Amino acid sequence: MKRLIREPLVHFILIAIAIFIAYGVVADRRENDAQTIVVTASDIDRMAALFTSEAGALPSEQDMRAMISDHIEQQALAREARRLGLAEGDTVVERRLAQKMMFMVTDMEAVTSPQPGELEDWFSQNEALFVEPDRVSFQHVFFANANDPRLDLTRQALAEDPESWRSRGDPFMLQRAYSELPEREIARLFGVSFAEQILRLPAGSESWSEALDSALGIHLVRVIARRDGGLPDLERIRERVQTRWQEDQSRAQARAAIRTIVDRYSVEIEGVSEP
Repeated sequence: MKRLIREPLVHFILIAIAIFIAYGVVADRRENDAQTIVVTASDIDRMAALFTSEAGALPSEQDMRAMISDHIEQQALAREARRLGLAEGDTVVERRLAQKMMFMVTDMEAVTSPQPGELEDWFSQNEALFVEPDRVSFQHVFFANANDPRLDLTRQALAEDPESWRSRGDPFMLQRAYSELPEREIARLFGVSFAEQILRLPAGSESWSEALDSALGIHLVRVIARRDGGLPDLERIRERVQTRWQEDQSRAQARAAIRTIVDRYSVEIEGVSEP
């Protein structure tokens, strides 16, 4: 018996049996875990908070039971779908998982404050992002028809009484006066041609323009004021610049983290040879 115990083959068999038993125990435990749906306290808190934000009131006991039941059904169906391999090759599932991973990577990459001089350097390299456009404040009288006989009469009346503009012309679906509107916004509302014309008008004059065409009709215009754009001083917009810098740094860090993840994999594209 002692001789049998000393045999290496017996030792090998005993070790194999022990490993087999241990593997069976672990596999059973994993199977039991896979078959167990756990609803944690944090899950319940999250459901209650979501309900409160959407409904504007705390959930009742019946509401909580319904939400927990829905959560359990969702978990069971999701696990069954994974067991059957339904998620494999599903573009929607893959995109959703990639999106969640993207959010996780972005959250993990915290952006600190810029070092001395760093914000100034970044601002000088990205000045185009902060150039402010020229802005125009104006009043206008609208006519739907370019051949309206009232046009000349109205312009003459406005020359005598510039403040009577509110009661003249046709009803207008937008505003009759605008304050500090940038050129791109004027072009969006009235068309590019109108924006170009109005920027050439003198500012601060009591006189009204000749009839100007727009995408909406005809206008008599008086420019009240014009504020020239350009690049503002950094100190005036430092908070806005730092916000843009942090967004830029966050995107750069996220891209680097994603590149690191992608580099862990070898990529093969059928039909494309290696360069």
